[in-house]
Order: sequence, then C-alpha cells, then structure tokens
Amino acid sequence: MLTLSVLSHLPTAILYVHDLSGECGMSPSDQFMIYKEISKRFDNHLWLDVISKCDLLKESPVVFITEDGEADHLELAKYRKIGPEGAIRVSVKTEEGVNELTKKVPELLMAQMGRIGSKSIQDNSEVA
Repeated sequence: MLTLSVLSHLPTAILYVHDLSGECGMSPSDQFMIYKEISKRFDNHLWLDVISKCDLLKESPVVFITEDGEADHLELAKYRKIGPEGAIRVSVKTEEGVNELTKKVPELLMAQMGRIGSKSIQDNSEVA
C-alpha cells in the first residue's frame, strides 16, 4: 500500500510485469485482481505491460488449486491465457520480446519526461 501511495504522488510511468506461469508464488487470478485495481487507480499514468516467462505459457494456462479453472469470467479467462491486451511477451530463456522491451522502455521514459516537462512549464506559467 505504501508503494501505491508513493506512486499516486509521483509523476511516474509504470512498467507492470505479469507472471502467468504460476512460478512467482501468486496465482494468475490474484495477479489479475491486483492488476485491475492498480490500473484503475493509475489510469492517467503512462503504462507498459510485460508478460514474463512467455516460453512457459505455450501450454494451457496455469490454474492453482484454489482457483476455479472453469470460471465464467471471460476477462479473467483471457488474462490467464494471454495477459492484458498489448502486453509485450518476454522470455529471457528464448530471448523472445527482449529487443522489443529494450526499445519500449526508453520510449516510455522519454514520453514520461516529456509529460513532466510539459507539466512543469504549465505550472510555471500558472504561477507567473
């Protein structure tokens, strides 16, 4: 919660990493719920979604024993299979998506710096 509080007061861009492989200790369903909450809270921030370990997702989606594998929630079912729309799929093992990610992160940071600069200019003109 402290991280969320800090993020809400800083002019940050967000790189959100999803691990749908089931190897991170958190179920994809739990990650989905947290992702939905955070994305609502920070919808005005620049955002980049990354799916890690995509080489492990070639099989059917991971379903933890505490999850309902036949859940009727279409958005959650889609998330378990492919993650959020537009996410960069990355695998360190196969190097899939690594080049794309290394291009997108600087672009995201430059865009965020532009937003900060624009806001700073706007704030200064309001003071004057």
